[in-house]
Amino acid sequence: MKTTTALLLTVLATPALAEPLELSLDEFKMYRGYQSAMEDPKVQAMKPDARVAAIAKKNFKVSARELEAAIQKGEAAGDIGAKCAALLKAALAGTSVGPSLTKVDVDAKAEHAVAYVAWSNEDTAQLEEEAATVASQAKACPVLSSVQVWATAKGAPSQRVFQGLVSASAAAKVQPDKIKDFADTRYIKLFEKVKNAANGDDLSQPAP
Repeated sequence: MKTTTALLLTVLATPALAEPLELSLDEFKMYRGYQSAMEDPKVQAMKPDARVAAIAKKNFKVSARELEAAIQKGEAAGDIGAKCAALLKAALAGTSVGPSLTKVDVDAKAEHAVAYVAWSNEDTAQLEEEAATVASQAKACPVLSSVQVWATAKGAPSQRVFQGLVSASAAAKVQPDKIKDFADTRYIKLFEKVKNAANGDDLSQPAP
């Protein structure tokens, strides 16, 4: 009985796996680009059966069949932003930053999908390692173009102590097992618009 109870508690404590997102970055960009193009009055003036071919040729330089396949996968994916956020949160849960996460959101309404990740920081000396750790998991969502990160002081959610922006392609260069060695030298250089309280930067604006 004790063994059964322990197993049950283990199952209940294990988080549900995030639903996979069967969509590549190129497919996602074509899907969102198609949706945007369909709002163009010039496209709306075309015959319905000519629109996909015209958008495929002019906007993406691909065949109508390739664009149609991307559209079908995009529509089948459902809420892309929510799925992406769930995948990213699940990936981060297994890292040192996981317990301190305060926000994981993804805006995937346009071709450039952006993740917003925030955490609570206890030691400003660890900020660059924590930022690199977040970046290392961007690959969990295949449609991301960039990740905006920030940290707030523990116990003071309006006091931002770090912020930065990293492209998904740059984030892919971060190797989790190398973070402790290169976070404050090599990996921090992958970020743009960095402000770090540990370096004396002014982060007086409140966290969103």
